[in-house]
Amino acid sequence: MKPNALIHYNADPAYLRSLLEKAGIGTRKAAELIGINNRELRHMLKGNKPHPYGVQFCLECLAEDFPEKGH
Repeated sequence: MKPNALIHYNADPAYLRSLLEKAGIGTRKAAELIGINNRELRHMLKGNKPHPYGVQFCLECLAEDFPEKGH
């Protein structure tokens, strides 16, 4: 998977939540793995704060690496 914000960016917070669900991990673990603050990630997931494409891409990678394993 190659990052490309012009083509692949999805601003919908529901998309981020679906990636976490697919990866089977919680917000705390996801934030730790991608190197951001857990509170910041929760705000992005609620739609209180727009997420940068880098966060989306990292979550896509996690979802791809851990498909529905229930971590």
